Amino acid sequence: MKSILFVDDHEVLARLSCEILEMQGYRAVSACSGAEALKRFEQEEFDLLVTDFRMNGMNGLELARKLHEKSPNIPVIIVTGYDPIDGGKDIVDCLQKEDLFPALLEKIKTLLHEEELVTARTA
Repeated sequence: MKSILFVDDHEVLARLSCEILEMQGYRAVSACSGAEALKRFEQEEFDLLVTDFRMNGMNGLELARKLHEKSPNIPVIIVTGYDPIDGGKDIVDCLQKEDLFPALLEKIKTLLHEEELVTARTA
């Protein structure tokens, strides 16, 4: 089962998003800050990070960059209620919060399925 860490400083949104992801067959864990997310990555393995951009403390792009220092191959999707951001090589996509579902589900399916294909080819 693929694991997703969903980070948003709005705890209710993070939990509801995880419930939706779990209904789609993913293992989903929420975190409410960049610091908490980094701790979770030290304790558990995840296949994908979905993070809000604007959060107290560390923003989503800073989180992606810190994560990639240790785990450069983890795909990162940023969600925002503001204008899309350009995260360069540190993010695979930036989605608008108001259109989060089903756009996020489609992006996750594409990313994680492609990862499975690459793994199968190299095995």
